[in-house]
Amino acid sequence: MPINRRSINMLSASGTDMNKYSTEVKGDSYYGYSDGLHSLQVIYDQFVGRLRIQATLAITPEETDWFDIVPTTTAGTEFNALGFVQFNSNDPANLAECYTFTGNFTHIRVYMDREHVGDGSTYDSSYGQIRQVILSA
Repeated sequence: MPINRRSINMLSASGTDMNKYSTEVKGDSYYGYSDGLHSLQVIYDQFVGRLRIQATLAITPEETDWFDIVPTTTAGTEFNALGFVQFNSNDPANLAECYTFTGNFTHIRVYMDREHVGDGSTYDSSYGQIRQVILSA
């Protein structure tokens, strides 16, 4: 099988969204690759909140098929044992970070979560945004 790797934009600027799922993107296993290597570049812009990386093994995923994954390698902030990376208002993220993980996942998505910020539903400009998430697999 020829190498036909790709990079895809999963999430464009999150803007004033408090919580947002990215586009569901087909992972390595969907295309029959067996190395399962995936990398995400996340560009944060004064971001306050949590980021989760989620995957599934289902060909046609339902909401209950998704689970959190923790990257094996990070170039920056580490994910915690609960499965997310978190940036607080006293130290917002204003950088680009890379997260690498391995698994024969059929689909991958990210979830931006700010339910714990402010009242959990009202956006404030001090919460910043995620400018972009790109998956390379």
